[in-house]
Amino acid sequence: MIWALALTGFSQDGKAKRIPANSVSITYLGRTLIGDGGEVTFDWPGTYFQFMLTGESCSMRASDTGESYYNVFADGQLVNQIMISSRDTTVQLVSKLNKKKAHHIIVQKKSEGEFGRTTLHEFVVGKDAVIKQYLNKRSRFIEFIGDSYTVGYGTDGKHRDEPFAVATENANKTYARMVADYFDADYALIAHSGRGAARNYGDSLTQSAYTMKNAMMNTLNSDTSTRYSFAQYKPDLVVINLGINDFSTFPNPSQLEFQEAYRRIINQVQHAYGSKVKILCVIPYLGGALEQYINNLVADLKDPNIGATASLRGVINSDSDMGAAWHPGYAGHQKMATFMIPYVSTFTGWQMEDRFIK
Repeated sequence: MIWALALTGFSQDGKAKRIPANSVSITYLGRTLIGDGGEVTFDWPGTYFQFMLTGESCSMRASDTGESYYNVFADGQLVNQIMISSRDTTVQLVSKLNKKKAHHIIVQKKSEGEFGRTTLHEFVVGKDAVIKQYLNKRSRFIEFIGDSYTVGYGTDGKHRDEPFAVATENANKTYARMVADYFDADYALIAHSGRGAARNYGDSLTQSAYTMKNAMMNTLNSDTSTRYSFAQYKPDLVVINLGINDFSTFPNPSQLEFQEAYRRIINQVQHAYGSKVKILCVIPYLGGALEQYINNLVADLKDPNIGATASLRGVINSDSDMGAAWHPGYAGHQKMATFMIPYVSTFTGWQMEDRFIK
């Protein structure tokens, strides 16, 4: 893999045109924080922004607290992957495009906020280039609340025994992005590896002090002081995919502990988006008590806007469907998306289409 490096070309000379990160020409999807100087900060995986570019190339000036990886798409095709890992650097997003044509550019955060928080300062194009807002807004929006499966932990890995590396996280290859694209929906991934509803992976206690029920309330995953207003988008559907980390190691939370934490997540979603928002609870592959706890909770709530899938148990195998660190790879996520799509269709009334999941 070749990662884009810092630029020393046109962005340094007087022929460049600079567009502030908070320009109305740039559309951000996901949770973002706008600074006093017009900079835009975000860190949740899968956060993306888009615009129309008429010109040969485009760069952006950005900073990062750690290392963040990005996918860059032009007219629906992956054309670049970049890494930002310094306090202030300019990286090239696209180059050698047909300058007479308007191109749809999407830049998507591959990696999760635990490893890096990005601040965008400005975009840089040639003096004759034009950036305009992308106007073909999708009519649906799905928010996914989850853990490493929703993050895309290890999805670019080639084998289950391959050690994890931040570069192998890829939000674009998750079941979540696939489900959203299938239903022509924009999306936000509110997810963090190792987090559970009541208990995080490997905790010595049955209840962790800070889980996804807490993290989901923040604008930035890496900054607990950034309380989110829930005003940047209103989802038509919220998918909750939690529980593996609660129960994959001991000690497990009790039924009461888990259901109270999960119920709190549901209550927070309804308080934020209204009682009519559709909430679909995904039952992870562990099955057993976890499956029973989620099903019982959904049944007890007696709310037609809250539903659940069957268990993911048996949907993917533990060999060829794996990426790095025993997490699903692209093939595994395709299977999970294929499994979930009929549930989403039935639950929301959105029509299914006869097309391949990719």
